[in-house]
Amino acid sequence: MPSTFHYRLGLNQPAASPSAKRMAEFGAAIGAATGGRLTVDVYPESRLGPDPQMFAEVQAGKLEFFVSGATLGGIAPASALPMMPFAFDGLDPVFAALDGGLGDVIRGQLAKAGLHAFRRSMLNGFHHITTSVRAIAAVDDFKGLRIRSPGGELSADFFRTLGAEAGMVPFSGMYAALKAKTFDGQSDPLGVVQSLRLYEVQTHLSLTGHWWSGFTLLCNGDAWAALPRDIREIVEAEAEKAALAQRADVAAINETGAKTLEGLGMIVNTADSAGIRARLGDFYARWKAKFDAATWRQLETYAGGLAG
Repeated sequence: MPSTFHYRLGLNQPAASPSAKRMAEFGAAIGAATGGRLTVDVYPESRLGPDPQMFAEVQAGKLEFFVSGATLGGIAPASALPMMPFAFDGLDPVFAALDGGLGDVIRGQLAKAGLHAFRRSMLNGFHHITTSVRAIAAVDDFKGLRIRSPGGELSADFFRTLGAEAGMVPFSGMYAALKAKTFDGQSDPLGVVQSLRLYEVQTHLSLTGHWWSGFTLLCNGDAWAALPRDIREIVEAEAEKAALAQRADVAAINETGAKTLEGLGMIVNTADSAGIRARLGDFYARWKAKFDAATWRQLETYAGGLAG
């Protein structure tokens, strides 16, 4: 009898989100294609715990698959680079970077940390600012605000540079934290604002497009190595199929997001993004100094020579 494997996959996204739906399809397709030799049970909505817990468990081998957001910087420093503010002009250069050379650097760092990262990243999108207190029209409007951010030193440094204070609560607790006024606002793509119903607890949507973020499907390295080669090939193929479909789903939602959210009562404005970027000279210099020249050049290859 061939060996059988029963793996779990955790993610923080709502069950009705494109990410959760495509991961459910991913799990079902693997079960069918392997004849049940590998089953993957998918748990959305942080049902296996908040992101830091799931990330620790996939590292420890207690969880086999995890869809990670901005939690990789501690073990894969280059994973912060796709979030560099105003680095990319659109989705095409983002995915050229992540499917290509910059992604290879990130995946190599993750492999050294014992994690297998699948080649195709999934889409979260370009971030904008929502607040309950005032619109962000110009850079000085950030002063004194408390912003819930995705976590990590890059986002904290970005908001500090603009005069705001960044903080973090798990994704699953963001709505409650904004409702309780623990934070004045938050940074996320338009699809997240819709899926978490943040328009119920935030008044203003300021279109900044200040950075991009996505999701990385990870597998514990030992769990990955334990699978026979033919099963790994099936998983790789289904992961690519799911990621490409998810990208298209989320891009469509984000494309119409501002109009949808305005219809739901949010006050929408377009921020002076050029003025925000002009405040970031020292920020870019600090972050460029954190990386070796070859890694920074990988970013510049796709970002048009960002920060010289």
